[in-house]
Amino acid sequence: MVIASDDPYRLSQKDEERLLALFDQIEQLRTALPDPDAPIIRRRDDNGKALPLTPSEQAIVDAEGKALEIVEGYFHQVLPGIMARLFGTKVMVRDQEATVRFTEILQNFFVKILEKRPDAFWRAKTAKRLRKWASVANANLIRDLLRREKRGNEILKEQFGPLLDELSRHFEKTSGLPIDARVLKQIERWYETGDKVRREWALVLRYRYLDGMKYPEIAGMLDLSESTIHQRRSDAIEWLREHLGEESEEDTATV
Repeated sequence: MVIASDDPYRLSQKDEERLLALFDQIEQLRTALPDPDAPIIRRRDDNGKALPLTPSEQAIVDAEGKALEIVEGYFHQVLPGIMARLFGTKVMVRDQEATVRFTEILQNFFVKILEKRPDAFWRAKTAKRLRKWASVANANLIRDLLRREKRGNEILKEQFGPLLDELSRHFEKTSGLPIDARVLKQIERWYETGDKVRREWALVLRYRYLDGMKYPEIAGMLDLSESTIHQRRSDAIEWLREHLGEESEEDTATV
């Protein structure tokens, strides 16, 4: 993936065109669904066996997977270099506003993509979807950083290690737990469940503590009231404290 030298936030023209085409494809596919904005969750039979998706649902999942690959490519190949050029490693290590800066970088990235679409309604829907994909990409990046056995990509570790330290401190102040492999795995399990509330637990924790979003933003992303967002956060943290707080640290990976 290559970006223009005069604009570090820009995707290559090829990837940008692919991403926008995928947005259009997904939008068309979703109009045929009973609830176009609902998340696609794999249904299960009475024995817990996963049931196949409908052709339309599978086509959406496939298209979203391709779009996510583009966003993840940006995270892994482009974003570390941008952070190094703008802030430098030494600044990142001591800067308590790291999460704010990271959010600003992402916002610039979103703006560059969305400015290609003049229609305000389309832009608003696309911004929300792009933010969701970026959140998944960010969670995947952090998960990779936490894997002890993972080697290589030293630039990624150098630039995002301090950011992850800052995120973990923020989370630990609230929950008493660090952001580690166990916590991320549980958030992933909640996200993949068919239980609506548990899925909201996952999204609230991810948006707040991995992406640095403010509560009003999270409420807008999930179409929930701020009071409900706070309740979801409290319930999820209480569960983590009860089930993970007393576990052994043997399996906990650290940066």
